[in-house]
Amino acid sequence: MDGDGRLDIIAGNWGSNGAYSVTPKEPLRLYYGDLNGDGDVHGVEAHFDSALNKVVPRENLTVLAPAMPFLRGRFRTHASFRNASVSEMFADRLGAVQELQATTLASILFLNRGDHFEAVPLPREAQWAPVFGISVADADGDGAEDIFLAQNFFATRHDVPRLDAGRGLWLRNDGKARFTPMTAEESGVAVWGEQRGCAVADFNGDGRIDLAVAQNGGETKLFRNENAKPGLRVRLQGPPGNLDGIGAVMRMKYTDGLGPAHEIHAGSGFLSQDSAVTVLGPRAQSMHVSVRWPGGKVSEVSVPAGATEIIVRFAN
Repeated sequence: MDGDGRLDIIAGNWGSNGAYSVTPKEPLRLYYGDLNGDGDVHGVEAHFDSALNKVVPRENLTVLAPAMPFLRGRFRTHASFRNASVSEMFADRLGAVQELQATTLASILFLNRGDHFEAVPLPREAQWAPVFGISVADADGDGAEDIFLAQNFFATRHDVPRLDAGRGLWLRNDGKARFTPMTAEESGVAVWGEQRGCAVADFNGDGRIDLAVAQNGGETKLFRNENAKPGLRVRLQGPPGNLDGIGAVMRMKYTDGLGPAHEIHAGSGFLSQDSAVTVLGPRAQSMHVSVRWPGGKVSEVSVPAGATEIIVRFAN
């Protein structure tokens, strides 16, 4: 994402526009275990209540008691349960309980710093809806990798509004991992349903990255890229057993420096896979394409003037 040649990580999450308010100081807590002693695992969401100064369950007795009948014998009234802490709720069963905490629900970019990853939350527009599908490609042809997020989740509980504030979001990268959200009017992408898998590919062979977005219970959308500056299509011919070169990492060498590292991967985001034929953006005059194959072998191919597509072959 920042062009330093190290592969970074983009992690989709539930975002900050849902029913939960989560911070490192006030995490979302999940207590789980064989709470009934019947071999089944049940879970209870909890949070810190500042008024009671206790960690209390998020759900009321009506919701929890059908799964954990012992609660009805322990709490005779809703009022008594409302004031109970998690410890008081489980009491003698506390030894069977384990705890997990979530300190953020933000979708995050983890920048690879060599010896550690630096967590950088994506822009606030990326936090308005849950993220399921993620695709990375140079959508505008400026030589920097951009991000597309497939969003939304409708199957919430009856007492929680559906999470539908996303229309599918392109984040334009300036090449230094600084992102500008694109409006639907700018990108042309507006998907109102439950977006799931997404994939990028040059579907019509014009040197521009196009986008496909699948939906839960809705039609798959295909968006043709019309405005990007056409780039160089790079097709790998890998060794036997890996003809698409899955796991290879390529970089373009321009007259003014190196472009970002781009990995060929099998699977990305929610049950989806981007094309193995990559489009590298024409930031400046292209000179060479360098490919590091799985196992460490490196191939370098010159880019002929005016070329629109090249093939890089694995050589023993």
